[in-house]
Amino acid sequence: MIFMAKESKLALGTAQFGFDYGISNKTGQIKAEKALEILGKAVENGITVVDTAFAYGESEAVIGKFSGKNSLKVVSKASKCSAEELPVFFRKSLEKLGLEKIYAYLLHDFDSFQKNPGLWDAMKELKKQGLVEKIGFSLYHPKHAEELFHQGFEFDLVQIPFSVFDQRFLELLPALKKRNVEVHARSVFLQGLVFKKPEELEGQFAGIKEKVSGLIAISEEIGVSIASVCINFVALDENIDKVVLGVDSLSNLEENIKALSHQNKVKFVLPKLLGLKEDNEKILLPFKWKK
Repeated sequence: MIFMAKESKLALGTAQFGFDYGISNKTGQIKAEKALEILGKAVENGITVVDTAFAYGESEAVIGKFSGKNSLKVVSKASKCSAEELPVFFRKSLEKLGLEKIYAYLLHDFDSFQKNPGLWDAMKELKKQGLVEKIGFSLYHPKHAEELFHQGFEFDLVQIPFSVFDQRFLELLPALKKRNVEVHARSVFLQGLVFKKPEELEGQFAGIKEKVSGLIAISEEIGVSIASVCINFVALDENIDKVVLGVDSLSNLEENIKALSHQNKVKFVLPKLLGLKEDNEKILLPFKWKK
């Protein structure tokens, strides 16, 4: 029997269960047996929400092997597809997960949705059938949330990038909460960019050197790790329901859990952290990074 702690504000990102993920990742894809240990430790510490996607390689299949999978709130995402293909992708995800239904299903590609609004009807049908509790979107741009508001779409859950550097959605958070939309924040570490040393930042990243130095100075000022500063900056926002964090090891997960104990220290420097806001999307959006 797995002991269940009080539900955590953290959610477990599982992209690394399926492939080599993140610019600071030195360990590669997590082996299945290690991933299962991580899932067990997460649940023991009240982390019940896991984030995955059809596009995350073997991630869904690994979660499907977890003995406590029925205690998880699984959030998965549809691959780029047509409205007719979406139920097929969803059924494949359910099959890999070994579940009859999941907590939430999100459209992963907003451009596809804009070209084919019928995708939303397919999503609503899955919810109507009781196969998913919540439906919504994984977004990259605030303007897309504004478009959904303007067009009157009613959705249950949204996943957004949010970090000490990427604060583009900050002003929209109260509006999302007013609409009873559950908000999950991802990219808290910007795929490891927050851990880079200023002297390592060149080319397109040169413009954020000063802010990375500022983050280091704040971390040293309060005696809290950069990871803890970044996690708590997001977790302290009352309009954010879950902070989605990927890990590369069991010890990494334990560090993230422990980080929440430093909220009071981070709260003290929130005004300084808000001052680290970056607007350049070529820095904030990994898919715009030059390979």
